Amino acid sequence: DYMTPNDYEEFNMAANQEYVGVGIEVGQFSGRIIISQVFEQGSAGAGGILAGDFIVGVDGVDTREESLREVIDRIRGEPGSMVSLEIERPITAEEHSFELERRAIALDSVVDIEMATDTVGYMRVRQFIDETDLEMVSAIHTLNAQGMQGLILDLRENPGGRLDIAVRMAEVFLEEGQKILTVQSRRGVEEVFYAEATMDATQQPLVILIDGNSASASEILSGALRDHERAVLVGEKSYGKGSVQSVYSFADGDGLKLTSARYLLPSGEAINGTGVYPNVTVARTTEEGILLMLQEHHLRNMSSAAFTNAFGFAPVEDSQRLVAEQILDALIETKD
Repeated sequence: DYMTPNDYEEFNMAANQEYVGVGIEVGQFSGRIIISQVFEQGSAGAGGILAGDFIVGVDGVDTREESLREVIDRIRGEPGSMVSLEIERPITAEEHSFELERRAIALDSVVDIEMATDTVGYMRVRQFIDETDLEMVSAIHTLNAQGMQGLILDLRENPGGRLDIAVRMAEVFLEEGQKILTVQSRRGVEEVFYAEATMDATQQPLVILIDGNSASASEILSGALRDHERAVLVGEKSYGKGSVQSVYSFADGDGLKLTSARYLLPSGEAINGTGVYPNVTVARTTEEGILLMLQEHHLRNMSSAAFTNAFGFAPVEDSQRLVAEQILDALIETKD
């Protein structure tokens, strides 16, 4: 896959969870462009934009009839430059305009660290980048101090990232010497990764959430832990991106991604084009996923009744996470 200089720059920024923008994540809901998440590091959050706001204009241009890609391209720009966002707020049905500065933003890769129940901890991993393994270990220590006896590791919507980070994260849950994955090229087996001993190892019960957008490193981690019966996978079949890509850069700034090998799980199963199957399948629609992202922010600051009145739907239940909690409750009780 050839990358122009702009493509290559975007590729590197995404690989390191670094972006230039106003600090929002957008999607489509009922045919409209909606802000699904607002990140603390961006100017949008500081300026007063909320998850659930609809984007209706950018820099004075009405974007109601534009595609998601067209709107994203309008919002992007050089660091330090300004962009005007016109939004419609469902809570009041009023339109507002915000003058926002585009900034370079580095996002945490492990987020939403919390106790789901008195004994079940929860965290979501956005991507596998520098120090994601250290962020995860730190989160485990934090949750342990709050009484965690079992963990939900949420890898839904996680596109993957660095192989070495996935290996280090697997080592936290596996025993020394257990196989994590095999790298196989046309010449045969190139490399086999085995778990090394780590001071941060934990044997607490583990459930991993995956979906159709869990890819690459997400599949390596979840597949290895499933194969060794170290984790129960809940959700939907993963994306199926189990190929090794070598990335090359050139003097004029462009780049090239070259597929050079494939990953095999400890069982010998190939990920690419197949995906990782969960132990317990719990289906969820795209719309349900968007609704859950919306309510995650607003229910921290308003009642269920107020939320229903503002958005026109009652808060929905995260059925996949609920099943994960039930499984962990049973595993914790059995362990006791």
